[in-house]
Amino acid sequence: MALVCFGLCLGGCGGLTKGKAAADAAIVRFHEQYNAGRLDAIWEGAHPKFRSASKKEKYEQLLHAVQNKLGKVTSTANVNWNVGAFNATTTVKMAQKTVFEKGEGTESFTFEMDGEKALLVGYNIQSMDLITK
Repeated sequence: MALVCFGLCLGGCGGLTKGKAAADAAIVRFHEQYNAGRLDAIWEGAHPKFRSASKKEKYEQLLHAVQNKLGKVTSTANVNWNVGAFNATTTVKMAQKTVFEKGEGTESFTFEMDGEKALLVGYNIQSMDLITK
């Protein structure tokens, strides 16, 4: 019986073990789409929770402001991450130190696992350059 319970627990943790790698790949994809100006692709590929949290126009205004003031992403590095599971939902939170053409900032991403894919649930950027430029 204990072996069966262990197997069920291990099987349910797939998102935990694959979450970080899936989120890393999702961030690469986000930055590629951002740099290419494909904001619709980011919106459409995001989790329904992301799309219901704000109007598409507000999302586009935010990313257009980031593009106009900071430019394209030139590099990014992970500074913090967390993978957790609650009620059969695996959530991955990532903090990135990101360098843009005209400044830098800290991006915060929240993803929810859908199978082996990380879907964007939340995005935030903190940047003095975004405010002062």
